Amino acid sequence: MARLPKLSANGILGIIVRVYAACGGDMDYFLDMMELLLQTKGFRLRAPRPLVNFNNAFNPDLDNATALHRFLFTVPQLERLVRHLQFSPTIETTSQDRVGSLEALALLCRRLAEPSRLFTVADEFGRSVEACSRIIRAIVEDIYERHKNMIYLHKGILVDNVATYAAAIREKSGLVGLATCMAFIDGTKQYISRPGAREEGAEHENLQRSVYKGNPRRHCLSWQGITVPDGLIISMYIPFEGRRHDTTMLAMSRILFEFQQDEVLRDYCMYGDPAYGCRAGLACPFPNVRPGSPEAAFYTKMSSVRESVEWFFGLIKGIWGYINYDKTRQGPLGLPSAPMTPMTPTPPQRSRKTKPKHPSRPSIPSLVALGEP
Repeated sequence: MARLPKLSANGILGIIVRVYAACGGDMDYFLDMMELLLQTKGFRLRAPRPLVNFNNAFNPDLDNATALHRFLFTVPQLERLVRHLQFSPTIETTSQDRVGSLEALALLCRRLAEPSRLFTVADEFGRSVEACSRIIRAIVEDIYERHKNMIYLHKGILVDNVATYAAAIREKSGLVGLATCMAFIDGTKQYISRPGAREEGAEHENLQRSVYKGNPRRHCLSWQGITVPDGLIISMYIPFEGRRHDTTMLAMSRILFEFQQDEVLRDYCMYGDPAYGCRAGLACPFPNVRPGSPEAAFYTKMSSVRESVEWFFGLIKGIWGYINYDKTRQGPLGLPSAPMTPMTPTPPQRSRKTKPKHPSRPSIPSLVALGEP
């Protein structure tokens, strides 16, 4: 059955006027006709919207335990973040929504804390769902516009501590000759739903193919991040289509070009997995190493150190549940099959050398379970 098209307000009004004119102005007949149209699904009314409790509001005096549970920060910590992120006193959206910076940041943290419905968040703050969506988008855009250069590459921290980072990696790995490795680069995937076609897309645009990753066989966006030994992510580049290779993301980000242009960083390098390939400013494992060789020992020691970059990505996804939505919202898949377990008993294990006498005849436990006479 084809889905009914969505009509504009003027289109609906025109249909109602025509029905009323066809009824000759008889109101009872008109109401009967409208009821008939609803019963035959000639019209489809919108589902009633849930009501937000507008008596609720953000409480700046919230106790620390409750604030940590809701926002993952206490209110004093949120106030400190507002100062360091250099927010203006109020956040204003394109629809003239005005909200304090503290409440807007708390709203963003509450949204990212868990993969709940936006209505749940809106009900806690006493604002409409649409207003909460606009406020969250506005504060995210504000953060990005103010700190996009720092998000791309925090060169100040890296230049000031590059010698310390290199010494820490050399000491942790136990490789005395490794003196210039300062950071680790890797990519992470954020799984998304299968995208649909855009109304104003190009003629041959295929969004599903663009974001489809062959390895996990899922649609996703890919991020490129660089971490240093003290746990900071000094670079996080914009999401790419899932089909993009690591080397393509590295080339498009121009991170290596930034390193080569700096007088201090040009003498150091990053370490990545074999997919990146060795080049100026980037080291990678030796290919086709022999077990027990010095190259294999180098790979083993650096792998134990390099895996820290994956820990930091996993830490972020573990703390902010909204980012890891695909895992946190999985249902108990084993429960529906639990009632069927007694009906399909496991047959006894046989040795490979033993062959059943009647391979086509079901076993006795199966006959009993299925109710055979």
